[in-house]
Amino acid sequence: MAADLSSDTIAALHRKARRQNDDLYTFLKRELPDLDIEERLQTLAAVLNDHLEEYRWEDDDELRDEGYIVKRFYPLPESDDA
Repeated sequence: MAADLSSDTIAALHRKARRQNDDLYTFLKRELPDLDIEERLQTLAAVLNDHLEEYRWEDDDELRDEGYIVKRFYPLPESDDA
């Protein structure tokens, strides 16, 4: 299964990610289990490219998956006026 990087799909994934508490990569792994790690990382990059200001991260908060070191990005709480 190839990653769908269309703007509609990326926006939908971002909205769904904001409604949960896992880091973005863990969310994508659960949400898109058929993607290989490179496709999942491409999807993560696409979401962050469009919505980075809506995520927080710590410099030393990383996970390892299939030989990759992945920075964890957590969605910021949604504001009441969103």
